[in-house]
Amino acid sequence: MTSLAYVTPAPQSIAAWRAGAAVTRAQFARHVELTADALPATRWIVNRCANRYHFAVAFLAACRRGATNLLPPGAGAQATAELLGGFDGAWLLEDAVVERAIVEAKARAAAPQLIDAPQIEGDHLAALVFTSGSTGKPRAHEKPWRALAMSARYCRLRLGARAVNVVVTVPPQHMYGLETSIFTLLAGDWALHDSHAFYPDEIVAALRAIPAPRLLITAPFHLRHLLASRVELPPVDLVLSATAPLSAELAAEAERRLGAQLFEIYGCTEAGSMATRRTAHEEIWTPYPDLSFSVSDGATSVRAAHLAGEVAVGDRVELAPDGRFTLLGRDADMIKIGGRRGSLADIAARIAALPGVTDQAVFIPGEGETARPAALIVAPGRRAEDLRRELSARLDAVFVPRPMRIVAALPRNELGKLPRERLLELLSQSENKGLSDGE
Repeated sequence: MTSLAYVTPAPQSIAAWRAGAAVTRAQFARHVELTADALPATRWIVNRCANRYHFAVAFLAACRRGATNLLPPGAGAQATAELLGGFDGAWLLEDAVVERAIVEAKARAAAPQLIDAPQIEGDHLAALVFTSGSTGKPRAHEKPWRALAMSARYCRLRLGARAVNVVVTVPPQHMYGLETSIFTLLAGDWALHDSHAFYPDEIVAALRAIPAPRLLITAPFHLRHLLASRVELPPVDLVLSATAPLSAELAAEAERRLGAQLFEIYGCTEAGSMATRRTAHEEIWTPYPDLSFSVSDGATSVRAAHLAGEVAVGDRVELAPDGRFTLLGRDADMIKIGGRRGSLADIAARIAALPGVTDQAVFIPGEGETARPAALIVAPGRRAEDLRRELSARLDAVFVPRPMRIVAALPRNELGKLPRERLLELLSQSENKGLSDGE
């Protein structure tokens, strides 16, 4: 058997904060046991629990029954329907099932029974995790228990051995949310708040509902809105950020406003989390122990004992002699126009620096060598033709997006990512409405 736990928890230690009350490790294990008893004999469980604690219980219960969690790539009904229709015998597991198990546990005994925490075989296929769809159609990736557990263990050890109470803003169905909010709960000294904290007031309310020390696990999209809000921020001891690049400026502001150290995680759905850095103070990334990166013909890959062979990473990196690395950009961002090389990330950064721009997306809507980047920009009170002129003074003309359109908002999902299909839809809608692109 393979267990994540490297801190031996007492049965009465706190595993989670649910509905304003503490949940002990013994109660958590009991909830897993009773939920597992309620599941049918099937290979596939579509885990769509919205409550974070319910999700954790359901995830472990499915694994305990020998089933695999299918994690919908989005919150919509269509994503769930596609999983139910695409996997033979797939069964939908929602919050009500777990809540019934919790009620049953209360009814069976005045005091929680002391039972062992769930033990899962290391090679058990714990989940199929799907990419976010930001670069195309979501793809499924197999996640054995060992791979998920070891990535979470490395992350936990990198942050130091301390007990914390945890608020998470990213959905647990996403790889980052799964690792940090579910598997770190099993470490033995992290206690998870069960909220679905998304908006600034929800995040602040969740942080205030738990005692110090506090850990906030979030994404740049959520962090930016939290710091821009006018709500009074409670003190936080540690912040983790992932899912998108975090600027040094935003990281420094977060550390100042929250009074916390902020660490950024580097990872991907294919390999899980792999490295960290304290973004406000360093540009270089430090890999987890026992992970090694290699570069061949510009392509990056990573090896580790818990991964299935060499895993390709969709980023270009510059390796230092000590194994640390600097990110140069995503492979998908690299473009070549008129014999000149550039990157979508660089174009986006230059647009973001223009006065009045509050959000932007730069992408290639077409295919082939003649395809040019397009830009959708949120800039209240600004005109696209003026932004184009200002950008042309800072960027080679061949890389200035065409079309460049002003929109009211970008179609970001719960992670702050921009699925390609939704960007193409918004671009088409803006063309139909005849919005100016400055051409």
